[in-house]
Order: sequence, then C-alpha cells, then structure tokens
Amino acid sequence: MTEDRAEYLASAAGQMPPDAERLDLIRDLLGREATWAEPPPEVADRLLAAIGAEDAPVERKPSASRRRWLAPAAAAVGLVAMVTIVAGLAGVFSSPDQQIIAIAGTDLHPGANGEATIREAGSGWWIGLDIADLPAADIGTYYEGWVWNDQGDGVSIGTFHLRGDPEPIVLWSGVDPADYPAIWVTLEDEDGDPSASERVVMRGRP
Repeated sequence: MTEDRAEYLASAAGQMPPDAERLDLIRDLLGREATWAEPPPEVADRLLAAIGAEDAPVERKPSASRRRWLAPAAAAVGLVAMVTIVAGLAGVFSSPDQQIIAIAGTDLHPGANGEATIREAGSGWWIGLDIADLPAADIGTYYEGWVWNDQGDGVSIGTFHLRGDPEPIVLWSGVDPADYPAIWVTLEDEDGDPSASERVVMRGRP
C-alpha cells in the first residue's frame, strides 16, 4: 500500500492521466485504510524529489491540469498529518477514566479556587489545573504542585508561576494519584531547595 501511494503522489511530476482516470485514482486513494495511517517519511521525500527532478525554468508555472493533480495529493498528505495528530492526543484528552478534584485557596489566598483534572496516560498521570483568583508568583518565587499520601509523603508534579497571559497549567505525576490522593499547591522560593515549603496556597482531595 505504501509503494502504491508513493507512486501515486510521485506521478504528479510525470505524465498526467485523463481527468476521469485521475478522479478514480483519487477515490481509490481516499478509500484505502493505509491513506489514513501514519505516512512513512519517505513518501514526502519521494514527492519532493520527483518534482525537483524536472529541469524546468524557475519562471515556469505549473499548468492548470498539473495544479488540479497536485491539489488532491497535497490535501491527502495534509489530512493524514491532521488525523495522526488528533489520534495521538485522543488518548489523553478523551479518556473516560478522568477524575476531577475541587481545589480551594487556604488562608494565604482564600479567594482562590479551581479544579484538578486527572487522566492516566502511557507515561504517567496527566494533571490539568484550572485555577481562578490566584495571583501570579512574584519574581524569585514560583508555584509548585504536589500529590500527597495519608502518611505525609509528597511528590512534586511540576512548577508554574502564572505570570503573563493565562495559559493551561499541565502537570504530570509519576505516582498513582489513587495512592497520593491529596493535591497541594505551594509557593516556593528560587533557592534550590527541593522540599515543599510551608506556604500552602491551595489544596484539595477527592
């Protein structure tokens, strides 16, 4: 299937078949399962090599028939790339096993509130924080996310500072949140100390 598709794309630089035959080839390409699989890198290389093989003047523009032939091929390659990206993200953002935990501000920032969304992924647990009314960390400080177990052991899940334009806060845990159910956010100084400070600004648990 890969060789057929490569030959189909590369033929854009060679002899053009009649319009009806080209349409049949396009329908056949789009109807194959292999078209929607991840394309091997050599497909694009072959297409570029075939087009570059023509010894044409720089000013020469492709004919209307050639533009009609190249457009479906380019569209097919673009669709394959889009499908591949969406499929790669689906495992994280469409998981039916997600858990949402409400988190609230402590006495340090009582007006802060939000939630943590937890999803299991192949490399650990994806944790997205949606936080409101927590001020940006001052220069020289930062926020750090933690998961804690009932024995008082904490594991860092990442850092952020909230300075600049609002963006999603994405953290990762290498330990199972079921074993470390509490989520904390602490304010830390840039002093090289990896331990959690006592300035807990938000916390929550199921």
